[in-house]
Amino acid sequence: HSYQYDSYDKRYKTIKFVRPKACIDCPLAHDSLCQKVYKVRIETALRRYTAPARGSQQWEDLYDQRTAVERVIAYLKEFFQLNNVRYRTGQRAKIHFDLVTLVYNASKLAVDCIRHQMKNTKKRQLNF
Repeated sequence: HSYQYDSYDKRYKTIKFVRPKACIDCPLAHDSLCQKVYKVRIETALRRYTAPARGSQQWEDLYDQRTAVERVIAYLKEFFQLNNVRYRTGQRAKIHFDLVTLVYNASKLAVDCIRHQMKNTKKRQLNF
């Protein structure tokens, strides 16, 4: 059986894994190789050990947020030419990025308002 994620210690930057309950009857449970608690410092391998740990609910929520952001960035690169910015200074590139995100957010807000109005007019038509 594999170890299960238990907690993260911010002070020591360690992830704590515990032995699963199904492993109580395992013949290796009392062996020195099978520890009850296993702690790993994140700094040993940053790509392998993440905080929060992979598979936990916090990690799933964070993953959902990250994928949503990546979808928006891919959309901006595709339709707003964000991958084709050619400025020498970072300040002008940041201004370009801010304008693109402003236009994107304004267009999404306008679409949401139009959908809301159309939904309300359909409800009114059905009530009459």
